[in-house]
Amino acid sequence: MPLTAEQEKRKLPPKHRKDEKRAEENERFEKLLDKLEEMTTNGRLKDMAYHFTNKKEVIKVNLLAGISRGVGLTIGTALFIALLVFLLSQMISLPVIGESIANLLEVVEQYRE
Repeated sequence: MPLTAEQEKRKLPPKHRKDEKRAEENERFEKLLDKLEEMTTNGRLKDMAYHFTNKKEVIKVNLLAGISRGVGLTIGTALFIALLVFLLSQMISLPVIGESIANLLEVVEQYRE
């Protein structure tokens, strides 16, 4: 995107580099930006077109994503609770809160039976 005449007029003078070098760098940067924009736009459009034209694919992807989230949440919660129970069982010997933790673990054991 070249600058308009008004933008060129308002442009501040360079402080550390020569105009030619700065213009060359800006041009290279703009080309890279245009290339990146084109790649992301084309990739996203292809993906969107594929998903919105094939309803079975959309259902399949969303179903798998939902199942994966559910299983992950269940496993994560189970691991967290197991770790918490393990840490609490290690804290029974503490003088102040050990008794209440022991009572809590006793209630959990009674619930299991």
